[in-house]
Amino acid sequence: MVRQKQSASGKELQDSDQLAVFRETFASFNNTIKRLNESYATLQARYQQLSDELTATNEKLREVLDQNLQTKNFLQNVLESLTAGVITIDLEGKIKSINRSGCAILHIKPKQIIGTEYEKIFGKTLAGAHSLCSLFLGGKAYRNLEKDVRIDDGTVIPISVSSAPITDSATNTVGALEVFVDLTEVKRMQEEMARVRSLAALGEVAAVIAHEVRNPLSGIAGFAALLRDELGDDHPHVSYVDKISAGVQKLDRSVTSLLEYARDLRHEPRAGDLNSLLKETIDFFRMDLHARNSDAQVDLRLPVEPVVCEFDRENLGGALVNLLKNADEAMPGGGTICVNLAANGSKVVLSVADQGTSIPAEIREKIFAPFFTTRNGGTGLGLALVKKVVEAHRGMIEVDSRNGVGSTFTIILPTSSR
Repeated sequence: MVRQKQSASGKELQDSDQLAVFRETFASFNNTIKRLNESYATLQARYQQLSDELTATNEKLREVLDQNLQTKNFLQNVLESLTAGVITIDLEGKIKSINRSGCAILHIKPKQIIGTEYEKIFGKTLAGAHSLCSLFLGGKAYRNLEKDVRIDDGTVIPISVSSAPITDSATNTVGALEVFVDLTEVKRMQEEMARVRSLAALGEVAAVIAHEVRNPLSGIAGFAALLRDELGDDHPHVSYVDKISAGVQKLDRSVTSLLEYARDLRHEPRAGDLNSLLKETIDFFRMDLHARNSDAQVDLRLPVEPVVCEFDRENLGGALVNLLKNADEAMPGGGTICVNLAANGSKVVLSVADQGTSIPAEIREKIFAPFFTTRNGGTGLGLALVKKVVEAHRGMIEVDSRNGVGSTFTIILPTSSR
């Protein structure tokens, strides 16, 4: 009995100890949970703080990126709005970019030039030792130097170029750029000014010639005529007199052509049908061919509809006659002169083609210059007068000449003089 009571008392003591341990463990667990909650709250607060800071940083970064993008777009718009061409290359000499004006000047599309070696487009050298790629080898930048660029269709474009190296924030050279300007119109104006100055000087010379040469020529011609009448047709020396008269006539024609070329062109354009002018002019020229027993013939091709534009009937008709005579003289053995007229939008195209000998390439650019001629007895002013008339009409004249085919002179006129 006593043993049973001791056993029960021991069990109660053991249960009490276990309960105390449980309570202590539970209290420790509660403390741990509390510390975890506190840590979680702190972590959550820190997370929110970092999240807020990150959001603010992202917002600032977004604003900076937007500003950079706006700046980039603005600079790109400035670059594309320039009337000058701008081209950049990398350290390997390959083209990295080109603006809209550069493509327009070179008549090329960006995809055709990006990645191409610079020297294939612009050549290896410029003004001696200068070239854009030489900047990578210690060469100096150049300013406003002139060079010619040949584009795909064979046209040569004069340009003015300036260069500069491209550097990064550490002043390391990472590429180079070149700015170029089309000088075609400038060159044309320079040539026009030179032509005007030449014409002014020529006018003074022509006035002197008219006074100092033409008057004595009239006297020589008169005395030669009297001498021929006195000698008669059977005199052995009458041929000498005829040569004097022929020489006087040739000089007189030259003086007349000179005066005509040097004087101010009286240009009075009026609206009219070019078809009628060509028909009238060529009818008279055919009569002249028949009178001279020429083996040449004229094939005239006109549009069905009237070709209306503004032109000076006398001047343009005279220019056409000069081209027809030129074509006839190019075919001493005879042939066909093809005259074609066509309207092309805002332009009128008139061509005169012969089947004669071709014009050598080395003199093709000189044939419109005053006093340049390859024919005996020619004054060298016929084609110069034609060009003068065409330019007065705000037009242009071109020539194409090929061996075995002949030469074609093409006049391009605007439909309106305004």
